[in-house]
Amino acid sequence: MSLTTTVRKMFHAVGGLSRRSKLLLVWDVFMVWVAIINLWMIVFDLSYLWLRPQYVTYLPVVASVYDPVKGIEPHPLTEALMNEIHVTAALIDEAPPPWVINEHRNNLVELSYRVVHENAFARSGQARILGIISEALAKNLGVTGGTLYDPIVLREACDAFWPHDPDDLATTISSIDPRVIRGLGLNYYRTFNIDGHLTDHFWILDLPFLILFWIEFTARWILAIKRKTYSRWFFFPIFNWYDVLGLIPVAVFRPFRLLRAVSMYMRLKRSELSNVGKDVFTRTVLYFSNIITEEVSDRVALRILSEFHQEIEDGTHTAITRSVIEPRRTEIEDVLVAQLRQTLTDPRTIEHLRSLVQLNLENAVEESEALRAVPIPNIVLKPAVKAIGEVILDTTLETVSGTLDSAEGEAAAREVADAILDDVFYGPGLAQMESLIREITLQVLDHMMDVVNVKKWALPDGQQKRPPMPWEPGALDLADPEPDAEPEGSTDPEVPDNS
Repeated sequence: MSLTTTVRKMFHAVGGLSRRSKLLLVWDVFMVWVAIINLWMIVFDLSYLWLRPQYVTYLPVVASVYDPVKGIEPHPLTEALMNEIHVTAALIDEAPPPWVINEHRNNLVELSYRVVHENAFARSGQARILGIISEALAKNLGVTGGTLYDPIVLREACDAFWPHDPDDLATTISSIDPRVIRGLGLNYYRTFNIDGHLTDHFWILDLPFLILFWIEFTARWILAIKRKTYSRWFFFPIFNWYDVLGLIPVAVFRPFRLLRAVSMYMRLKRSELSNVGKDVFTRTVLYFSNIITEEVSDRVALRILSEFHQEIEDGTHTAITRSVIEPRRTEIEDVLVAQLRQTLTDPRTIEHLRSLVQLNLENAVEESEALRAVPIPNIVLKPAVKAIGEVILDTTLETVSGTLDSAEGEAAAREVADAILDDVFYGPGLAQMESLIREITLQVLDHMMDVVNVKKWALPDGQQKRPPMPWEPGALDLADPEPDAEPEGSTDPEVPDNS
């Protein structure tokens, strides 16, 4: 899509918006650009000291404007030493009286001594330059660098480094390491404010943005309360914690304002007038992030499934189940007894039993040989059998119901529940049932591990995303392929991607 077409579609979409939607769109675009500018300023401020040598070399106007913001001033010792080197070199070319050269030479000795002794590069982080100077002084004197910690040795080294002869002094000046000259020019000194902290006036530049962000955050909070976006009024700052941290007017929390990029991205992505989230860069990042997420989640899932597989093979699940259920056996028995009492005394259950017995009593005379042998006509026998059966049923049900309400009945029901639990946990079929359950569970875990092991992101779009399960079509073909079978995916039906 060309830029002209994109712009045309954007203006067409804007033209179809209501006045309120247009105002909201203008406000969103304005806040996005304000946030972008503020983020750029924060990144610039955070990286300024690190990139200052490049600014001084290639963009000196940037350093001259921003140095006062950070309280940066040329270091008086290194600046004086560099100026003295240039002045002395220029005087030697003019051939002044020896006492003039000697005076400047003494200044070089004194300034060199103070630069090394006071560590003039400590504030600017250029310890490497101090190391080069110390190495040159120690090498010229014929001692090691560690001996320069002695002020007497250091002064001797500085005095020996700058010769008295004008020609030798000119040679020494011309042979100074260019890195030292550049380091002297880049060295600086940061002032302190009244609180004893390093001077930093960035808060003055950041204050208008901070006020605007506070206004915008408060407006969004009020709108969220009116629209009942969250169930509680104080949930808004919790869900927007990154904005809250960035709004704290403390330099330590200032880097958290970089997280506003997340809010900006989501706001632009939700806008129909923005291509954010649909561009090549975003789709590429999303593609690789999905790969990384899938690989990490697959490794975690495989680890969990493998440990579960091992526990099932060792029979640990049985011991865990028994250790959990046995202490609660009495409670389980109480539940079973209560369920038995409720079932046997429930009017609906009694009515179902009565209907079932009545149905069987009607056919009892024809189906029972003992009743057919009774020398009584069926017209008399059938009503008698039915009436006697109903009486016996009602008597039995009333007896059972009354017995269950007594202490003896409850004890009998508890014995029945105890027998049921013994059969479930220690009965003869327990071993066979556990073996069957173990085999089924292990087989399910094996198939789940096979599915997880498939690298879905590496498969072609048209290829199935996982191997078929044993009960799915194509499983037998994959397990025992014929010699002239076609490649996988050409004959087997596609399995939908459920990942």
